[in-house]
Amino acid sequence: MKIRLYYDKLTGKSLNAEKFQNDSLIEVPDKYTVRDLIVLLETPRNRREAITVYVNNEPVWNSTFLKEGDSVKLLILIGGG
Repeated sequence: MKIRLYYDKLTGKSLNAEKFQNDSLIEVPDKYTVRDLIVLLETPRNRREAITVYVNNEPVWNSTFLKEGDSVKLLILIGGG
């Protein structure tokens, strides 16, 4: 199935998402979860807790199953003082 992947420049670099072009359709297997997508991106383990994922503009859990045509946006949380 195909999903559309979005991320900003900082997120792309931080999460290793740049292996897929921003705003691109990517092919993933059926019954794929958000967690599976994060693993597919080869996101460093120490960055995985800092990811917020939106599917079709709604925040979702890592266990959320993706569906054909979903729009997935990745954001990395940044803290500072």
